[in-house]
Amino acid sequence: MVFPGKKKIYIFFFVFLLIIAGFYIFRRAEQEINLYSQTEFFMDTVVSIKIGEDPAVEKAVNKAFEVMKKEAIRLNRYKEDSVIYKINYSDGKTINIERDIFLLLKKAKKYQELSGGAFDISIAPLVDLWGFGKEKQRVPEDYEIKEILPLIDSNKLLLQKEYEQYRVYLPSEMSLDLGAIAKGYIIDKGVESLIKSGYDSFYINAGGNIRVNGEKSPGRSWHIGIRDPATPASILTEYITALKKGSLATSGDYERFFESEGKRYSHLLNPRTGYQERSLRSATIYAPTALQADILSTAVFIKGWEEGKIFINSLENVEGVLITDDEIWLSEGFKKLLILQ
Repeated sequence: MVFPGKKKIYIFFFVFLLIIAGFYIFRRAEQEINLYSQTEFFMDTVVSIKIGEDPAVEKAVNKAFEVMKKEAIRLNRYKEDSVIYKINYSDGKTINIERDIFLLLKKAKKYQELSGGAFDISIAPLVDLWGFGKEKQRVPEDYEIKEILPLIDSNKLLLQKEYEQYRVYLPSEMSLDLGAIAKGYIIDKGVESLIKSGYDSFYINAGGNIRVNGEKSPGRSWHIGIRDPATPASILTEYITALKKGSLATSGDYERFFESEGKRYSHLLNPRTGYQERSLRSATIYAPTALQADILSTAVFIKGWEEGKIFINSLENVEGVLITDDEIWLSEGFKKLLILQ
């Protein structure tokens, strides 16, 4: 897709069809396994569920998709009937929100603090300044970024619980973008729905954010690979994981970007500086839930090569892989997730 001028936005539609942004299911001998598979497109990406065949499974999967689509709308800041849109256009007034959204925002604030500001859902003004989410992107002037940075601060997002009422206050000049949290949250909602329907072994993939629960078939794990940032249509065959539970998510500079005057500009913006972090090509995180993996893959990518390794090693039940143009680093725990070569 080419836009006027020298800037280009590269959206890998063919990668979407393979399930983009870091992972794909290793399909060896899948034909021998009786899996029910359903794929739909929302959140601007491919979302798929794989689960063991049985007479009632289609109904359960349809219900899970229904739940996930509903949550996708609620978190979409561009939809006028979404709760995030209502918060962003609350004109500095305190408004009531539902308990689950209150808890999600509370968790987002927690990770903003934990990451030292590398993850921040109040990043929307910066995203808009660069033009991500719009038809045309541009490189802002330094003074424009400096003017925007004071608006990127989740500490100014105030949450209040009064009896059974859950309330939120956002200064009128600020706005929220849950792009780094929505897919993980929505996958976890799909997991809850399938478990509620009585299933305990399945795989959900939303644009490369993956969560598995249980075995693919008796005695077999789900095999998931990490994409090669240099050639995103391929995987790093020596780093294929075997999972029976947990989630994987990758943030990479190859996912969404544009070029200007021969330089690449990724959508992964550092809330603390306003610019792209360039020490990594991708950051992959393994965590118990898709929400955690989604948030932490973004935070680690922004932290970069050295700080990212320290951050991963400081977190309980979290493992990671960092990739640069020249090096690959795996946490000790991640090495244990790999298929024995």
